[in-house]
Amino acid sequence: MPGLVMDTKDNDLIELIYTAGLVPEVWPDVIDRMARRMNAGGGSIFSLSEGHLSWEAPAGTRSIMDAYIAGGWADRNPRLEGLLQRAHPGFVQDSDVAQGCYDRLPIVTDFLRPNGIFYTAATVISGARDDLAVFSVDRGQAAGPYRREEIRWLDALRPHLGRSVALASRLRLRQASSATTALAMVGIPAAILRRRHGVVATNGLFDALVGSVFVCGAFGSLALRDRRADQVLRDALAVDHSSRPVVRSIPIAGEEGAVGVLHVIPACRQASDVLGADGTLLVVAQPRTNVTASADCLRWLYDLTPTEASIASRLSAGSSIAEIAAATATTSNTVRTHVKGILRKTGFSRQRDLLMAIGSLAALDPRLL
Repeated sequence: MPGLVMDTKDNDLIELIYTAGLVPEVWPDVIDRMARRMNAGGGSIFSLSEGHLSWEAPAGTRSIMDAYIAGGWADRNPRLEGLLQRAHPGFVQDSDVAQGCYDRLPIVTDFLRPNGIFYTAATVISGARDDLAVFSVDRGQAAGPYRREEIRWLDALRPHLGRSVALASRLRLRQASSATTALAMVGIPAAILRRRHGVVATNGLFDALVGSVFVCGAFGSLALRDRRADQVLRDALAVDHSSRPVVRSIPIAGEEGAVGVLHVIPACRQASDVLGADGTLLVVAQPRTNVTASADCLRWLYDLTPTEASIASRLSAGSSIAEIAAATATTSNTVRTHVKGILRKTGFSRQRDLLMAIGSLAALDPRLL
């Protein structure tokens, strides 16, 4: 096992740590290398920035961390509470900071042990402002508790982790500032979300809808009060848009009735520079009347076929099914079949909601129409 003296492998790890300060996607690899050096099965990094909690973990243990968040364990973890209270400038074992009988804690008996986690070494590092990062390395029963020399090795690595976290904090502040400035230029309610990061920026018009339309939860999560609409939003945010970004539009209502349409726009093209590669822009737009949407715009936004986009554009102009059939030399049944395909792709169950969403596009950019 390593002692205080770093070898060549450790130097490579240190370089990777500083890379992670610039490229957050590298953190899972950092955790993985730390875990393998400690004969551990995995670990994680939790970061708290501006009230928003995000996390990263190696691929091998990501499903465990997903279950940790989904099960609400982050809200009832006395290990973390003890770690924060102790404020030790180094790594400590979880059993040394948890209050009460460690082996009888619900998080231990109901989550950690069933997932093969018996020993954890963790540390808290402060970043800019009130930013915090919690690094943990987890291992199974066979490896046994962390020995003193292993903790010393982790402590020797901690200053590098701290400097990288500080660098990442400054970059996040700059990035969040840029995103907020961009949203302020949008004269309609808007917010930016990122996977596993939750809400990272909003404008004042969006904030005004929190409570009546939106509900903010733990760790930067966001939900709609309308349960049906909220499920559509969750489904839209769960889709991987890396290969083909597709917009989802959701009619939303508040306590006093219809509000407008929530457009869920995944990052693509130059938008990735502001939103981040895994970012999503949420825009609440009020529908306008007497507008005709461009077929090319609808095809690009909703991934429609040329025929579907043409029909949707004609519907937005007020044409009936029969009128569209006559204008395109086809039958009404064929047009209805295409409309069903349009509704399926856009996520609507009613033609009225589709038309309201198309009408709201004018609030985003008149050039779309």
